[in-house]
Amino acid sequence: MAEGVFSKLEQSLQKALEERNWSPTPVQQATQDDIAAGLDRLVVAPTGSGKTMAAVLPLLDRCLREKWTGMSILYITPLRALNRDVDRRLEEITSAVGLRLGLRHGDTPQSERTKHVRNPPNVMITTPETFQLMFTGSKLRELLRTVEAVVIDEVHEMADGERGWQLSVGLSRLETFKGSKVQKIGLSATVGNPVQVSRWLSKEAQPIDAVAPRTTELSVDAIIQSPEDEIGSLELAISPRAHATLRGLAD
Repeated sequence: MAEGVFSKLEQSLQKALEERNWSPTPVQQATQDDIAAGLDRLVVAPTGSGKTMAAVLPLLDRCLREKWTGMSILYITPLRALNRDVDRRLEEITSAVGLRLGLRHGDTPQSERTKHVRNPPNVMITTPETFQLMFTGSKLRELLRTVEAVVIDEVHEMADGERGWQLSVGLSRLETFKGSKVQKIGLSATVGNPVQVSRWLSKEAQPIDAVAPRTTELSVDAIIQSPEDEIGSLELAISPRAHATLRGLAD
C-alpha cells in the first residue's frame, strides 16, 4: 500500500510507486497537497531531496484524474545536461502510468521534433530558449494551447537577468495565448530571497522551504601551538603551526 501522501495519488500512480518501493521524502510530504490543488509554489530543498518528483508526481496525478490531453506539462531547465538527467528520472514513472515523455532542445533530431508535433508528449522537458521558439511556428504554437502546468528547475539561475526576463514574458504570453491560467512550480536548492523569486513566478506563488534541519553533529578540534612546536619546526624546516598540526594528527 502506498505510504504517506502517496496514498492520495491516482490509483495507477500509486501502483507504480508501490512496485518500485518508493516512499515520500520530507519535501514530497510538505508540497504534494498544495501542488495537487493547482497552487503556484516555489519549492526550496537540498539537492537529492526529491524536488523533481515533488513537483511532477502531483502534476501527473492531476493529468490522470482531470484527463489532460496533449502536451499538458512543461518542465523547463536552464541547461541541456539537466534536460537529459531529468528525462532519465521521469521516463520510468511516466511510462508506467501510460503517459508519454518528450525531450526538446537545440540538439533534438528532426525526426523527434516531427514526432512531437504528430503525437505530442504529455510531459515535455525543454530549455527556456526552446520554449520561446515554440511560439514562432503555427504547429508548435498549437502544442502550447493544452499546457496546464509549468515546472521551472533551478529557478534561482533564471529569475535574475535577461534569461529570467525573457522566460517571464514567455510565461505571460503562454497564458494570454491559452486564455487561462497555467500552474507554475519553481524548484531550487538555494534561493537568497524566496519571496522575491515567488513573485517572479506569479502573484499567487508562495515559497515552501523544505530544507531539512541538520542531523549530523560536528565536532571541531583546535590545535594549540606550544614551545615544543617552535623547536620542532626548526628541525623540520616547517612553520610552528604546521608542526602543531602534525603533532595533533600523531596524537
